[in-house]
Amino acid sequence: MFLIVCLITTYLIWKTYLIINTMLNRKSLSAIPQPPIDNFYFGHEPSITKAKEENRFLDLFVEWVNTYGTTVLFWIGARPFVFTADPEMLKQCATDLKSFSKVNNLPNRHLFGQKIIGTDSILSGGGLKWAVKRKVMSRFFAKTNMKEMFEAAKPHMEGPELGRWREQVGRGEVLDLHEELSITFSSYLQVLGLSDFLPAKTIARNVFLLLEAIPKQLFQRWSYLLSSDKTKMFALIKKMRSDTKQTVVERIEEMKNNPDDTIPSLDMLGHLIEANQSNDGQTSNSEAKVVEGVVDDVMTVCLVLDNMVKQICALFMFLENEQEVQGKMMEELRNTDIEDFNDLNNLKYTEKCILESLRMGPALLRGTRTYKTATNKRFGPYVVNTRNVRVHFSEYVMQMNPDYWPEPKKFNPERWQPGFNPEPFSYMPFFVGSRGCLGKHMAMMMMKLTLSVLAKNFELQQSFNKKEPPTINQNMAVMRIINRVDCLITPLAVS
Repeated sequence: MFLIVCLITTYLIWKTYLIINTMLNRKSLSAIPQPPIDNFYFGHEPSITKAKEENRFLDLFVEWVNTYGTTVLFWIGARPFVFTADPEMLKQCATDLKSFSKVNNLPNRHLFGQKIIGTDSILSGGGLKWAVKRKVMSRFFAKTNMKEMFEAAKPHMEGPELGRWREQVGRGEVLDLHEELSITFSSYLQVLGLSDFLPAKTIARNVFLLLEAIPKQLFQRWSYLLSSDKTKMFALIKKMRSDTKQTVVERIEEMKNNPDDTIPSLDMLGHLIEANQSNDGQTSNSEAKVVEGVVDDVMTVCLVLDNMVKQICALFMFLENEQEVQGKMMEELRNTDIEDFNDLNNLKYTEKCILESLRMGPALLRGTRTYKTATNKRFGPYVVNTRNVRVHFSEYVMQMNPDYWPEPKKFNPERWQPGFNPEPFSYMPFFVGSRGCLGKHMAMMMMKLTLSVLAKNFELQQSFNKKEPPTINQNMAVMRIINRVDCLITPLAVS
């Protein structure tokens, strides 16, 4: 009886605190526009939960932005969150690193405690250690290095990888474009100096399983935690990291034995080892720390390569109802000779299609920062008095704003005419500022090259399941595609 009374008393005290805290928070942030709350205790959570269940989470914020303004306040219980699609405020988020900090407890860092990429990788890290690492890797991903990378990637794509596609297609097959492209882009690791890593098909399959598992800790937390699937996924992650570690250790030994050798420009592994040698550019790390850091980074690269796969799949998803546009793109790809890197610049219409695909389905759908506010600190036109407010933004929502993008839901590559420059911070598929994507030039080069080789050798026609068509999962921060991206792939007749 005493225990029951204590529990009831504790609940009433907590509920009273919740009510008072909610009233104070809502008053302090009342200047920021907000949609009507569903109820006092849960705020906007019921609407958000329903939108997630219907896979229109981001579209809900599109509605809110179009109705209430480019910056809105929403509540999960008593906790306030700011969502902004205002270019000036996005600029503040991207450039004011002292006021805005990254959020590290994101699902691709760890899976229920099992390390995937951790919080110090080239993608997830921060501070001086991350800045030192990024400075080294910027040389590898520099636009000036793309010519040499293209010269290595082209014979790979036109040789063994094209041969694999021909073997898979035969006389014509309906294949999951996502599955096949995953193998292709995993095979590019050979071009990036990771030829001793796992076979491309194994990497592609492991990454697929890993990306399928990551949302489980968000949406099926306890059932997944207690399932045998979690045990299998832990074993898979450990195996991936163990195999990667072996490759890294071997490369470090090779570099030790040849200390005077310069790291080749296309040796990603060598650059990653150099990038992890020091946390501050002066003091050397132990070999164990170097190995651990490089393993984190290689795991990151494996996951990030999948973004290019998703982008090409999204392109064909958008083109399903734009067959005239698709025909024009395929014609350009087939009629344009690509002999050297500069020839990729002649794929002007294809580039427009890729840019439009990145607008409608960016690889990074949304992001978040913690605003380390002090009293009366200004965020855009608003004064914020609540400390450590979580600020959310979305490239997808920003790029669906009709104020900057007329007919935003229409796939229209013609909007990307020469001289067209989007409003700063209204188009950021690779993000911007110091955390902008290092590999954006490589991504565009690889996507163009892959599309060129495939178009010259195959007819690709969407053959989506009408009952379960592929669609973008709006509940995730990084693009995920629900359902198969089936295409009928037929070899072109040899002229």
